[in-house]
Amino acid sequence: MKEETTFDFNMSALRVWSLISDLRGYARWHPIYRIAGDAERGAEMDVTWLLFKGDRKMTTQMVINRLTKPQLIGWQMGVKGFLTFDERYEIEPIANGVSIHHSVECRGIIGGLVGRMMRKGLRRTMRVQDAAFLALLRRQSRLPGRSMRHHRRPIKPPPPPPGAAND
Repeated sequence: MKEETTFDFNMSALRVWSLISDLRGYARWHPIYRIAGDAERGAEMDVTWLLFKGDRKMTTQMVINRLTKPQLIGWQMGVKGFLTFDERYEIEPIANGVSIHHSVECRGIIGGLVGRMMRKGLRRTMRVQDAAFLALLRRQSRLPGRSMRHHRRPIKPPPPPPGAAND
């Protein structure tokens, strides 16, 4: 069972990559994950899931299984062969920014069954995660000193016509 979402944002792929690959920084924006590690292919690290709006926590191992800068980051959590969650973010440049593709796949002996049972909840959770990441992107795009590309220049008033009185 696989769920996918896609959304676009007007930002460079490298800037989006730097935010999505900052795993320790997820605590600033991600509603569920707290990750203790750096993005390196094959790295194993602890990930804490905040459950029931943060009232409960569950910690498990996460393995980075996909990493291609600045296009793709993915990880796998769970018990291999039994129930695993394979999650990834793909960043694709488009005409005016990037398209971000987020997917979660449930695998393993009971992965298909569990995935079907929790499909609606997973879809809702992914929408919340995507909205939180979009909010981070919006905050980052408004930070001062980043780019002058979208700042308006002050308009000079037109010169007075010749012979106009200066009252």
